[in-house]
Amino acid sequence: MNIERLCNGIQLPSQVVRQVLEYEMDATLYENAKRHFDSDYMSFFEEEEKFPGFRARFLYLFIRFAVDLYEEYKRREIDDTVYYDTFSDLRIWCMECKRQFGEYGLQEYRWFKEHLRLRLFRLGRLQFHPYAMKSDVVVAGKRIYENQIVLNVHIPAGEPLAADKVEASFELARRFFRGMEPVFVCHSWILEPKLQDILKSDSNLLQFQRQFSIYKHNPDSRQAEERIFQETLSDYSAYPESTELQRNAKRYLLAGHRLGAASGIKL
Repeated sequence: MNIERLCNGIQLPSQVVRQVLEYEMDATLYENAKRHFDSDYMSFFEEEEKFPGFRARFLYLFIRFAVDLYEEYKRREIDDTVYYDTFSDLRIWCMECKRQFGEYGLQEYRWFKEHLRLRLFRLGRLQFHPYAMKSDVVVAGKRIYENQIVLNVHIPAGEPLAADKVEASFELARRFFRGMEPVFVCHSWILEPKLQDILKSDSNLLQFQRQFSIYKHNPDSRQAEERIFQETLSDYSAYPESTELQRNAKRYLLAGHRLGAASGIKL
């Protein structure tokens, strides 16, 4: 594996590939950064944040870290498709950084500690992350215990949440994490029950939501607004109306309602 092959495999735009290939960092500095991340990622983040152009620097470093990690994927006999799909998050968050800050890099760099520590994998449409439950939860007569390891489900941006692709991802996860009890947990605005008030019953989001039994609701979260409108504003009337979801959500908010987030379990 090398930088260019990874960049092409995760479909980074050519201008981003060029930026990464032309980034200057000598071998000693790189090895020091890698050792620092491996030994203490929290202080690594704090140190790297001090550099001018830190977003571009994080992108460069994490692409190189991912290249170095390829051999461990091979040792564990993990398919190249999983490798490229997992690190396609670099493209997703790089393009989000460009949208927000006008530069190719990473702002959500702390998120990538999970990918780079082999704790998060994208399997088809969804990402899965082994996770210890914070408390006991009873769902459909079954108790999920505090500290029980379950699979935390994350939903990458960029593609429709089609029901067939979602089900295929759950099946891939059951096979990939063989030996684990197939209990899935999701914390997301997509599980907000009030979405039923603004979406058609056959929408992809509601079909996904119905897969989970809700056990906790956070009505004060503004994650739904952030995901639907790409920002949160105090003046709801200023939100865009480019999509049907935006139009419906905006009307709902202007009518005095709120959209929060929720946590659910899928057995």
